[in-house]
Amino acid sequence: MKRSFVLMALFALARVAHAQTALDTAAILASARGEIHAANEAWLPGLRNHDAKAIAAPYADSGLFIDPNGVVTRGRAAVERMYEARFPRLRAIVGGGIAQEGMAVVAANRIYEWGHGWLEVASDRAGAPNVRSGGAYLTVWMRESDGHWRIVRNLSF
Repeated sequence: MKRSFVLMALFALARVAHAQTALDTAAILASARGEIHAANEAWLPGLRNHDAKAIAAPYADSGLFIDPNGVVTRGRAAVERMYEARFPRLRAIVGGGIAQEGMAVVAANRIYEWGHGWLEVASDRAGAPNVRSGGAYLTVWMRESDGHWRIVRNLSF
């Protein structure tokens, strides 16, 4: 029983490895890199300008944003509303950014991207240091039927 399970597992891994080697991962990454970079670059200016539409633009219509507490926001329009709701509470932005640490092609139309993001805002008390927050993220990108890469899952930790 154990031997047949091990053989089945090895066979399954070999099939996955074969399927992945058949993908032209360099071409797939090249097709997505521009849109992924543009989305990451738009995040901080979107926050500074209170432009929720620009921040939510890379999401698929059915894309999910999952915050560090596990709260799920479903759909591009809902992600836009979520950011709109945050803007009134957002203090002056001093700095921030997204540091992409890696990307992996997992299917012909699917890429995982990971890294960390941070935001530094002015303190609400005179003379106090700025407040920095942020954390790791994992974003799942999917090439849709129109050829564009969009966020289908965005998890922040």
